[in-house]
Amino acid sequence: MNMQEKSVYDLFLSKYGSFTLIQKAAMPVVESGSDCLIIAATGSGKTEAAVLPVLNRLRLGKKQGINVIYITPLRALNRDLLKRLEWLAKETGVEIAVRHGDTTQTERQKQAANPPTFLITTPESLQNLFLSKRLRSALSSVSTVIVDEVHELFSNKRGTQLAVALER
Repeated sequence: MNMQEKSVYDLFLSKYGSFTLIQKAAMPVVESGSDCLIIAATGSGKTEAAVLPVLNRLRLGKKQGINVIYITPLRALNRDLLKRLEWLAKETGVEIAVRHGDTTQTERQKQAANPPTFLITTPESLQNLFLSKRLRSALSSVSTVIVDEVHELFSNKRGTQLAVALER
């Protein structure tokens, strides 16, 4: 069996050995497609609890354009997340990319021409995606939005900006 035939869960287990308690509890809810809020201590595996079911669903069938938007409040967190998820995305054939204020013009053009399936971004950059006709069109296939560190955005103008973008 090659790696693309393995489930995302098998790939994860082959690298990490087991799931954490929060992953065991949250992944079935995420997999069902229900809206959910995952709350647990730092380092408990919340990111993987949210992402593994989504990547597994994408592995089984994805639409043209951006299917998943993962929103974080910080560009540094975006870059760290990309590093964490690149291997798993590559193994499952899911195109993953980051878009924020520091994204080069070359990378922006590449994303506009061939939007990634899984996009990691900030609230501000999400708003900017609506300015590009091609990317705005690519957003029509979004089926999943993950908001990380939501407490950092909850009661400020960035949170309001995110709420407006998600409504769009």
